[in-house]
Amino acid sequence: MKKGEIMFKLKPSFQKKVFEDVIRKYGSSINASKYLQIPASSIRGYKNLYFDSVPKNLLGHLIRLNIINQFKLTKNILLTLDKAEIIKKSLDSGREKRIKELLRLKEEIPSLQEIIKSDKIDVSTWLNKYLLVASSGFRKISLKEKESYFSLKYKNFTRHGFKNFEIKIPKIFELNEEFLYFLGLWCGDRSGGKRFGICNQNKKIIKFTEKFLRKNYQKVEKILYLSKKIEEPTIKYDKKFYINKEKGWVLSTHSNNGFLASFFYYLQENLNEFLGSIKNKYPFFAGLFDAEGNVSLYNKSLRWACKNEELIKIYSKYLKEMGLYDRYDGCCLISYNKEAFYRKIFRYLKHNNKIELVSFFYSGKGNLPKNHKLVFSYIKKNPNRTAEEIAKALKKNKVYSELSLLKEFDFIFYEGYPHKYKLNDGK
Repeated sequence: MKKGEIMFKLKPSFQKKVFEDVIRKYGSSINASKYLQIPASSIRGYKNLYFDSVPKNLLGHLIRLNIINQFKLTKNILLTLDKAEIIKKSLDSGREKRIKELLRLKEEIPSLQEIIKSDKIDVSTWLNKYLLVASSGFRKISLKEKESYFSLKYKNFTRHGFKNFEIKIPKIFELNEEFLYFLGLWCGDRSGGKRFGICNQNKKIIKFTEKFLRKNYQKVEKILYLSKKIEEPTIKYDKKFYINKEKGWVLSTHSNNGFLASFFYYLQENLNEFLGSIKNKYPFFAGLFDAEGNVSLYNKSLRWACKNEELIKIYSKYLKEMGLYDRYDGCCLISYNKEAFYRKIFRYLKHNNKIELVSFFYSGKGNLPKNHKLVFSYIKKNPNRTAEEIAKALKKNKVYSELSLLKEFDFIFYEGYPHKYKLNDGK
């Protein structure tokens, strides 16, 4: 199709007669197609009025072949049209119909109340409706039911062309601690696009993710993303890509399962209702903390990073119910209640570095964090120094937060004024 090509809408009787004359003159539509340089099926389509307009160039060719003359053509033109505009209107109409149909099918996706039954999530009920959405338009999906999962085969377009996919979907998920923890982890650190999995650096998180995926019939792929400016970490992976960052790396542990990713997006879209329907929310927020959480020893708080306005409302609502929400600082949901965190969330954490840091923050047990260890070691070698002297010696602006926690947990004590710090002999 050439942009701006002119089309003529002709009187139906005239159009029919013109193409009957063409076929009669050349003996058949097949012979006529050689002269008109269009398919024989198109000639029959014009004759039978399947097409309600004819290109100007084709009509000009018919004049040169003495099938019609300009005078008769002019008398029988009803309307002049632009071909690109005709096609655009036709496509727009088709898109509008498909969108309406897709919206109708999406409205039939079951609610959470329909799929959560007796501490289980009935994925099959969701899948039966979602398949209608996924297969609408062009994609053909074949499904086989096994004892505990569904096997799906389909073809999808990728940047490398069409690719055949074969995936598995578990029929149910147990609503247990493992699943809730994974959902929280996924909400914070999910792999991108249609990959179903987690992006993280921590080896225990990677191991947990791989185990969870395999348990639920997924074929695991690991892709390492890293900066060219850092040394490659000692970690197993299937593929490697370089990223445009100064420093850093992350491992995506996932399966190429867009259907399962869509199911988890569905859970996230209904997260308020989902969290409201379960009794033990602690594993979910532990997974979210392992993904997006941190401990601020500077202002003695526990924090969940989040910038999505809708999720902020949901997270703050349930954290508040658990006594774990004090404020939002524009980047993080903050709690100063370390007692509640330790009682309710701590036991479900899996990120060993965060477990160690929370443990120190709560009771002073475990290894000292780097900055606190630096201050502790300096006081051990140089007792009776003030905070200003310690900061100057360590080339830091201030060390008050480090000194405060070290004193709170009896690693150090002070005497006199200004305070001069010493090591507690009991430590």
